[in-house]
Amino acid sequence: MLTKLLKHELKATSRYLVPLFLILFLFSILNRIVLSFDIFHGMFSFIPGFTMLGYVLSLVALVVVTYVILIIRFYKNLTSEEGYLMFTLPAKASQLINSKLLTSILWTVLSFFAILLSLFTLFLIEGDFNMISDAFQRGWQVITMEFGDKNVLFIIEVIILVILSIIDSILIIYVSIAIGQLFNGRKLLASFGAYIGIKIALQVMYTIIIAIITMSSPHFDDVTFLPTFLFPFVIIMQSVLNGIYYWVTNYLFANKLNLE
Repeated sequence: MLTKLLKHELKATSRYLVPLFLILFLFSILNRIVLSFDIFHGMFSFIPGFTMLGYVLSLVALVVVTYVILIIRFYKNLTSEEGYLMFTLPAKASQLINSKLLTSILWTVLSFFAILLSLFTLFLIEGDFNMISDAFQRGWQVITMEFGDKNVLFIIEVIILVILSIIDSILIIYVSIAIGQLFNGRKLLASFGAYIGIKIALQVMYTIIIAIITMSSPHFDDVTFLPTFLFPFVIIMQSVLNGIYYWVTNYLFANKLNLE
């Protein structure tokens, strides 16, 4: 059932998001052509500025609209009148959540790579690839010099943290919506209030934890403290928080669903 839900979700979201990707690449190619020829003078001098403005707006739209659409679909599908249909399907609440979550992660990652590809298309010339390769090599040398034999561990932990951060940014919205749907008539406002409340609580918790770590650890100034203690600690804490977000979301939709 999860596979069917994923196919449906991807099909529904692609109708809105694929055009955004195409518009971004259209402006990338158009700007590459415009910037390659110094022929726009006089009454045509506005063209480079116009195409670049379109490119910047398409970048912003891809990031913002993607995030907003994914949130709106979760909210409308599971907490509004559409929820009557969704929760009559032969699927568990966890499967409905998983389909939304996996789809959101996929579009977020695709958006990131689409932006990178558009930047490469717009600004890179043939000689820049060697420069980028050299930059990566120098970066790796710096990491190796700073972290020694823990250089690979550092990179792996950074990748894990990025993935967990993406999941966290999605699940914290989900749990806020799940809490907000408990309130009749003001679900959206309650969801926003829940989100703000969670963020404030997390900020206080992070501040206290960082203060404790700073005062208690004699190796806080040592750069190897990052991959050996701080990053693993953050990974564990973020994993636990994501687990809590998911469990609360699933519990509320499975046992405290309120579609009124």
